[in-house]
Amino acid sequence: YQRRVRGGLCKMFLNKSVVPLSLLLVLIVHCFDPLPPAPPYVQKYFEQTLDHFNFETHKTYKQRYLWADKYWGTKNYPNNCKGPIFFYLGNESPVTDYYEASGFFTQVLAPKYGALLVFAEHRYFGESMPFGNNSFAPGNIGYCSSDQALADYAVLIRNIKKTIPGAATCPVIGFGGSYGGMLTTWFRLKYPNEIIGGLAASAPFNFVGSGISPSAFTDACTNTFNTAREGCGAQIQAAFKEMTILANTPEGRTRIKNDFMLCKDLPDENSAYAVIDWAVSGLQGMAMLDYPYETNYGISVSAWPVNNTCNRMATITDNNVKALAYGLGTYYNNTGSWTCYDIDKDIPDWGKCCGWDYLACTVVYQPFESTGMFPPSPWNVTADIEGCKDFFGVTLEPEWPEIHWGGFESIKESSNIIFSNGLLDPWHTSGVLKNISSSLIAIVIPGRQKRPRVFFSS
Repeated sequence: YQRRVRGGLCKMFLNKSVVPLSLLLVLIVHCFDPLPPAPPYVQKYFEQTLDHFNFETHKTYKQRYLWADKYWGTKNYPNNCKGPIFFYLGNESPVTDYYEASGFFTQVLAPKYGALLVFAEHRYFGESMPFGNNSFAPGNIGYCSSDQALADYAVLIRNIKKTIPGAATCPVIGFGGSYGGMLTTWFRLKYPNEIIGGLAASAPFNFVGSGISPSAFTDACTNTFNTAREGCGAQIQAAFKEMTILANTPEGRTRIKNDFMLCKDLPDENSAYAVIDWAVSGLQGMAMLDYPYETNYGISVSAWPVNNTCNRMATITDNNVKALAYGLGTYYNNTGSWTCYDIDKDIPDWGKCCGWDYLACTVVYQPFESTGMFPPSPWNVTADIEGCKDFFGVTLEPEWPEIHWGGFESIKESSNIIFSNGLLDPWHTSGVLKNISSSLIAIVIPGRQKRPRVFFSS
């Protein structure tokens, strides 16, 4: 009965000549049940240019990409095109992580339109390491940049069109989320000859000069937790306040170790504050991954991890630190397989050294201030400059991303991009939330994260 009603409603709307874009996305997701599983992919490797902007060198590296052509060629298209090419612009994790989290494209749009799926890995992540285990060494890491990655994608697309029968005349649609959404936007700006349009999900553009508060992200995270359960943010804040006091004494650090079930002792204040940072990262990570499905980005995360964390914490009222530790299990120990935590190893793929950290010190620096339920820490650009210098030997130029990419102003010069944002995703505060033109469309989804409607299959 439900399917008959659903089918009737779908026919009623889809038979209309004009359907609002936001409604169309919902209809696409819900009107084509049952969904097939994501098609299997083949891992391929492309001999990619190491430095696209230096013509005196011709070094290359092997860039990994995923190829899924099960549905390609199953529809009839003109001009000898086998079907559209959906191209994922990989970001700061192994590209396999993103394939598993892109059901909207792999399970809905690809079979509907007979599309080829290509998921390209960002250089210096996953298996796309230009210098192998030495990729992050001084002198080698300098090739890690968004500009080089965008050029990688352009060259790969051009090679596919040149070498694969049936691809030369096919349109390419780019898509990506978070940093990948930023890349999708910039790719459409820089290489409009390679893609006809793109979907940029939860893409933040909060560079220095954007006018966005450095505290926007942490304020939004706090709101996400308070939305899940009244008083959750206050309990988390109380736990952090207590931990900062406990960090100052050996007895206090032993308490933190025991409450968090850590594998290693905490010999000094710095080691205790590292646990606080690890907890902060976990809470912010689950705010970004607060989906109604389990996900895996190097660690298994439960469905609705924010709600689960707040509900877990509510069961412990006499020890806020222990309550926080228990709540974080939905993020760091969802499978229940860890008997103790190693905070240096039990982290998601994007948190591992050093690709994203280097990008943040160079071409995608974003001012950040810790507020709300988190330990207070003002934005300190001087400390950021010193940290980048000490860790990578590079000089951070805070205004360069805004100068280079242009922020929101440059987006106005583009076309054919959909910007989607879920209002519980903390990055929505730095995204495009209103239509810019007739072809630069903003979709704002109340009560959702970056991918449930736009990336996941349902």
